[in-house]
Amino acid sequence: MDIFALFDGHCGPLASLFCKDNLGSFIDNVQNYDNLPDITEQIMRADARFLNESECEDGTTAIFSIVQIVENDNALEYKITVGNIGDSRVVLGNNSGEAIKLTEDHKPNTPTEQQRIESAGGHVSVNRVRGSLALSRAIGDRAYKVPLDFPPDRQQVICIPDYEVITGKSGDWLFLACDGIYEGDFFTRETVIKWISDKLETTNDTALIMADLLDECLFRGSKDNMSAMLVQFTDGRDYNQPDEYIPGPYYEGAKHAKFQQAYRNFAELNGLTFEESIALFKKRNGNSGN
Repeated sequence: MDIFALFDGHCGPLASLFCKDNLGSFIDNVQNYDNLPDITEQIMRADARFLNESECEDGTTAIFSIVQIVENDNALEYKITVGNIGDSRVVLGNNSGEAIKLTEDHKPNTPTEQQRIESAGGHVSVNRVRGSLALSRAIGDRAYKVPLDFPPDRQQVICIPDYEVITGKSGDWLFLACDGIYEGDFFTRETVIKWISDKLETTNDTALIMADLLDECLFRGSKDNMSAMLVQFTDGRDYNQPDEYIPGPYYEGAKHAKFQQAYRNFAELNGLTFEESIALFKKRNGNSGN
């Protein structure tokens, strides 16, 4: 069994970092991954622990895929259990360009979500919870886990996942991404799967494909933060490459101080100085400028 997950934090990084470090351990406590209520119980425990141990207002989306390998008539199949909290997305793709949607965005103006929010004393305006939060399910977001005397599945914002279970075959692949990938009009689930499928015909370097995808989204005008993951269902023993940090462009003239600091922080997180990150970017892009 393997777990692949992605977290898109907001109002600060603490909730997404907590999930990165801990959510897998909570899911590991589940004895039977076919028992979806048991998985939900562990997610609720993770959320409660974060809220109890932190006084911050940070929150995060969460998408996770539990993949179990099953032998069927000497052929490998992959049982995929996808959980979704928020508005990040999971899509199953294949080399024919087919895109199978495995998640639905949890948006406050969805009728069932809006009904729960209003029943808990909240309201939805400009498609946001109380005019502020743009999603209706999340881990963290202390200010929206109200009323406190309501059950966790009936509060204004909840951490309860929706699930989709599907069987994949060798050659298929999962694409996990936050909403920044889909900002604007260019990428839909279908077009991004086709884009990735075309790239896979030219290289098996999934890290490079994801780096190129982020560059493409920037070029197309996405202004949101972006995270993406590609999981291939194939024998990876001949791949087996170490983790690789592929820096993006740094704009000297950028006026946004948070961007400048985030770029430096991410380089340091991957064991490089700012100067080394810039040099690596220039080397990858033929010694081009910013």
